[in-house]
Amino acid sequence: MIAVSKSAIKFNPFAPGFREDPYTTYHLLRQQKSIHYALDMWILTKYQDIIQVIDSDAVSVSFIPQYVTQQKVGNIPGLVELGKKAIVFTDPPDHIRLRRLVGQAFNSSTIQAYTSHIQKLIDNFIGLKIGTEEFDFAEIAHQIPLYTLAHILGIPNEYIKTVDQYIHRVRSILEPSLLTKMRIRRIEQDLQLCLTLFQEVIDSRKNHLGEDIISKLIQARVGEDRLSDSELGIACVMTFVAGHETSKGLLTNGILAFAKHPDQWQILRDGQATSKQAIDEILRFDPPLQQTVRLAISDLQVGSQTIKKGDKMLLCLASANRDEEHFPNPDAFNIIRDATSQIAFGHGMHNCLGQGIARLEGKLLFDYLRQRVKQIELTSSDYRWNQEGFITRTLTYLPVTFHDS
Repeated sequence: MIAVSKSAIKFNPFAPGFREDPYTTYHLLRQQKSIHYALDMWILTKYQDIIQVIDSDAVSVSFIPQYVTQQKVGNIPGLVELGKKAIVFTDPPDHIRLRRLVGQAFNSSTIQAYTSHIQKLIDNFIGLKIGTEEFDFAEIAHQIPLYTLAHILGIPNEYIKTVDQYIHRVRSILEPSLLTKMRIRRIEQDLQLCLTLFQEVIDSRKNHLGEDIISKLIQARVGEDRLSDSELGIACVMTFVAGHETSKGLLTNGILAFAKHPDQWQILRDGQATSKQAIDEILRFDPPLQQTVRLAISDLQVGSQTIKKGDKMLLCLASANRDEEHFPNPDAFNIIRDATSQIAFGHGMHNCLGQGIARLEGKLLFDYLRQRVKQIELTSSDYRWNQEGFITRTLTYLPVTFHDS
């Protein structure tokens, strides 16, 4: 744990050591300043307060698009359209319309149909690593969701590495604290390249519909309503933006947790807990999505604090998942506990539409490993957290050895 002064506790993600251990800070904030003003926004850290805000009609998810346009960086039509048409940035009624259409392609039966393909990916990437020397699991955890999403959408193999490069930079749109004017311009360029690439695939698919998600998005209807070409392209972009890093985080953060808690790995191997229980606890204990932003569109009261119209709020989801008032002994990694109420993928109307893909990848990975791996050994303390932002928490380097049964 990092050392934090109790007399001067305040949310500061730029503080040394915060990326390595944000949970000490979250704990002290919940105890002393569960709602406080810092970095030009209200910081919320307690479970019930965050649930109240997420469920409130007095808040909007449109802060990031508004912030980007206020920077006056010139012509950015792609980002303007993204702000209007991406589910993650829209409020009702636009959000409800888009979710009904896009949700037809991301239903459970569609996702489950890709089980055997994901199983083959996992075996191809991991099978030869079991029982061998140290390897970097973070690199494998990057590849599994990348190739899963590409296959599910029906993206040609020759486009995958290009999409990965563009999306990596476009993803920084989710980090408002890092959005300089230069970065916004670069995101616009990469977004346009992404949209052009996806439009080629969409145009081709219209003439040759298949069982992939792009085909299902093209065919989605609510009465006479359907997704426009720009909405189809943005849905493809956001599938990668929202789906890749969070899936990678679930896999890496889960392997790290099991490596540090071998008793919990044994519980999973012995069948005392299901993979679903393990995934819920991983998401609660060390969620890949740490924070989310809201904008007050009218005054609201949260606890004893009045939040005024126009105020920004940072909802610390990872802190809510460790709230002592909601989860007993929250700093313990315990896959037998009931962690179903964790909010790592959001809550209510804005819960992650594509979380079924991440959960399936996690289930198949841990089911695969529990049958083949006796011990997950962390071979160095020099594992590294992603330094490019604070909203997400994923590992860029995780040296491990998988000892076979």
